[in-house]
Amino acid sequence: MSEKDELVRMIKANFAAFAAHSIEGMKVMDHPDHTIWDMFEPELFVGAEGRARFRKNDVEQSKKRGKLTINVEEPVLVDIWADTALALYYLNFVYQPPNAMSGRIRITDVFRRTNGQWLRRHHHEGTVPTGVPAITEPAPKR
Repeated sequence: MSEKDELVRMIKANFAAFAAHSIEGMKVMDHPDHTIWDMFEPELFVGAEGRARFRKNDVEQSKKRGKLTINVEEPVLVDIWADTALALYYLNFVYQPPNAMSGRIRITDVFRRTNGQWLRRHHHEGTVPTGVPAITEPAPKR
């Protein structure tokens, strides 16, 4: 398996762990300095305590919704430079009732090879924009 294929496998396994509410499964690919910017949270989660607090709350809210379906879209774009890798991809999710919701997210993951193993150093999520909002006010006069 190529390094790129291995990184894609890890990403998909991470989201499968989330869908299964497995915090331990999500921690498998954490670099010790892993940071998280989640699409629903304004805070940057730093360190083991920050990640633990985030994941506990994230899994709790997920359990209050219905069945979750996650699809990591292909292609996952992966670039590798020595011991650093960058993965860019879209993810679609659907929660069934109760508390149904769905969305499309664009994600950037940064990985570092540590002791021969790829570990995720940063995870950044953002909702996919639907376009430029309408301009409803005239431009200021100069």
